Amino acid sequence: MSRVGVLGQMSEINDHLYLSGAGVLKPDKIKQRKINMIVNATTEEPSTYMQGVDTLKIRIDDHPYARLSEHFDTVADKIRSVKERGGRTLVHCMAGVSRSASLVMIYLVKYEHMTLRQAYHYVKAARPIIRPNIGFWKQMVDYEKRLRGITSVKMVQTPEIDLPIPDVYAEDLRRLAQQRELRHVPTSISSSSTSASTSIKPRAYSASTYRSSTSSASSLPTSSLRRAYSPQTSSSSSALPSSLALTSSYRLFSPAPTPRKPRQSLFSMYSTAPRHTFFSAF
Repeated sequence: MSRVGVLGQMSEINDHLYLSGAGVLKPDKIKQRKINMIVNATTEEPSTYMQGVDTLKIRIDDHPYARLSEHFDTVADKIRSVKERGGRTLVHCMAGVSRSASLVMIYLVKYEHMTLRQAYHYVKAARPIIRPNIGFWKQMVDYEKRLRGITSVKMVQTPEIDLPIPDVYAEDLRRLAQQRELRHVPTSISSSSTSASTSIKPRAYSASTYRSSTSSASSLPTSSLRRAYSPQTSSSSSALPSSLALTSSYRLFSPAPTPRKPRQSLFSMYSTAPRHTFFSAF
């Protein structure tokens, strides 16, 4: 299913817990899943009132500086209480990407005996579009440290981002960089067949061939070097920082969109806006 399709789904985390955005709060869907508690983690969306369904309003913005950690125990304890009564809980924000995902992960850490890393991958398996913002990650890491005395996720510095990011995002960055490099590998490279003075003929090569050839570039004549390492060729096989300079992968760290900002629609997470757009708060 596409990312847009997942946005419109109510994702089942386990037999008593669901995660979604605000767009799926339909009475028929709520009754179908026998949900009797709704946690609304937004400032934008009014609470849904239905007969037989309790609500808990958590007024929080999807912003790295928002203090979501103040509500971690409140929401986790409520989900646990509903479970013990045989009920089911739906936690939602606007898109089901950042705020609600963070609250669900903390519940799994506190009551389902998961590490924060395990909780992230567990929720991501059920709802692949989750992407808590960097500030929420820092608060979750601190919470796990207080709760367990150790952390399973580390905040790390990367050349691409000014602020520390969770190492699970760093892994995503490396994977995206590798995919990007493979997609943009040139289809030919200049090489010497018999001697430096012979004519240069293009030939197909792999990414590994290119890397090994750079070490022997000094043996080529000046004209060959100029041809083999022209700006067009070198830019497409650049290192990780330059290949990610303006890539859309920075949506990994941006807050989920909210309807109060007219220029940020529900699908603005897919934009390829430059880096400063996402980090203007810092």
